[in-house]
Amino acid sequence: MAFINEKIPAADREWFNSFQLKDPFTRKPLESRSWTIDRERNAFLVGLGGQGDYESDVPMYYALVWKGNVICMDTYSTGTGNVSSGIEMFWKITKIEAPGNLLQDHEQLVDLIKESLDAKGFAGRRDCVTGVHFDYIATPGFAMGGVKQ
Repeated sequence: MAFINEKIPAADREWFNSFQLKDPFTRKPLESRSWTIDRERNAFLVGLGGQGDYESDVPMYYALVWKGNVICMDTYSTGTGNVSSGIEMFWKITKIEAPGNLLQDHEQLVDLIKESLDAKGFAGRRDCVTGVHFDYIATPGFAMGGVKQ
């Protein structure tokens, strides 16, 4: 199975809330209505808030939950084209913070991040995206017992 964009079903709301994701600005619990999810791999991507345009100083913050772990990312994106003719998306991932128990899955983690952002598409629509490019991907930082590696 692959990542898909969908509204968070009521049946999954308790599971979603169990990760205690917070808005990075208000620190209040995240009340997201949609996610990009791959149920087979037990992974989902959700936007936490921010701006994230290439010209912006403020990133768009995302959380990728995988294998019960929360991976936090700072991202910037831009696109060329339009919805009717197709959009080429470009991403910069400037920060990736992951729990230390994922260190051995480093390459798989980066691939999953790319795949989830690709599936997210433009404004939650993948059908109008003709290509996805990653201009920069930061090396993930792994927290080992409170110390980053």
